Amino acid sequence: MNKAGDNGPLSLVLVGGSSGSFVIFEEMIRLIRRPLSFALVFVLHRGKSSTAVLPELFKNKTNVVMSEPYHLDPIKVNSIYFAYPDYHLLIGPDARFYYDCSEKDFFSRPSIDATFMSAAVSGIPVKAAMLFSGSSADGAQGMKTLAEKGYPTYVQDPAEAESRRMPEEAIAAYEKHHVMADGNLFSIINDILQ
Repeated sequence: MNKAGDNGPLSLVLVGGSSGSFVIFEEMIRLIRRPLSFALVFVLHRGKSSTAVLPELFKNKTNVVMSEPYHLDPIKVNSIYFAYPDYHLLIGPDARFYYDCSEKDFFSRPSIDATFMSAAVSGIPVKAAMLFSGSSADGAQGMKTLAEKGYPTYVQDPAEAESRRMPEEAIAAYEKHHVMADGNLFSIINDILQ
């Protein structure tokens, strides 16, 4: 059984994106006004030479604890996690993070698919998974796997994404994702974060 300590049972909100998603990630963190009843996991494509430490960039946006977790770190409720550059971030059935250095997916490490698919088979409930702008097909299979397991999945409207391929590929792989358009994008995100 997956435990989360004093904050209640563990569940996950998964967020993936690439080019064009950074601003959405930043705004999403700004929307957090109270303790989270889940762990929020971001996977953003970054090159291995990336020196940006995302928790440092976002630290003034929320009071929720943020980190780039280490291998075997426990996954905790009311925490925000960012995948570290040049490693696949996997969700274990023991509610811990695992790093993997296997081949890149769609020329990317971290891979959105790797994180999402590991979460889908981890046994940890997924409150929601969201996929935003990006220029590859990464994330499509992970989103499909999560949706087929009955978890809510949300995709940015490709017509409104800075790079439309990632959301387009997700919708092509599975047509029943909820599509978030500009008119309701942040309203839906805000509802998920409650």
